[in-house]
Amino acid sequence: MEDERALVDGPSLDSLAETLSPDPFYLSPGGRRFLLAAALIGGMLRGSRVLDVGCGFGPAAVDLAEAFACRVTGFDSYGPYLAVARQAAIERGVERLVTFRQLADREPLSEFRHGSYDVILGLGGTLSETIPGGLEAGIAAAAAWLSVGGLVIFCDLVAAATPSELVNAVYDGKLRTEASYFEVLEEFGFDLIFAARATRAVWVSLHRTMALLRDRSIGLKPPANADRERIATAAAIHPEVAFLNVVARRRAE
Repeated sequence: MEDERALVDGPSLDSLAETLSPDPFYLSPGGRRFLLAAALIGGMLRGSRVLDVGCGFGPAAVDLAEAFACRVTGFDSYGPYLAVARQAAIERGVERLVTFRQLADREPLSEFRHGSYDVILGLGGTLSETIPGGLEAGIAAAAAWLSVGGLVIFCDLVAAATPSELVNAVYDGKLRTEASYFEVLEEFGFDLIFAARATRAVWVSLHRTMALLRDRSIGLKPPANADRERIATAAAIHPEVAFLNVVARRRAE
């Protein structure tokens, strides 16, 4: 039977973004534009099966469902985030394409079948934060969940230069270099397609999003509010801290 999915073809990044809601609530530098660019760069198929790790308010899940007719499962440990995400899916008319689940700790590792997804999302550092065991555990989980040739689209804080004592203190000594990220991808069977640091202008956009959430009385997961504000502020003013956006493909073993 001919595969009903077809390559995402035709629209430019700008024209695609213009078709979507102007209020996406992304809490990662790069946000929607990086997600859509990653989908186009990676040659994502329409109707792809997507797993959104630590989906939060669900902006990425809803955007991919609306823009590319993807079937998306998103999970997060915080129920109030998921309530906002479900409402957004209804308002955007994609509630039949998107499923949101509340899962915590190690639950996701046994809930999703190996090889059953075409795209894994880990925006906002969720691959290294959501799965117990840090970055290696998150990339290993993504490799297990993906079909051969599937995409992982993720982003995370990195050390762009040798961190100062102050920055090490702010980030509890957990900042990793870009090279170490690429080594982990290689270790777990991924070929790098694209990687770029988020610009300083993107940090400004992130602060605006957090301010918008506060204005609308939509709280961030405690203690994530204070932590994210502190980390985002530090990253915006310290050149040794960067945010790395990555697209990689799982290769055949």
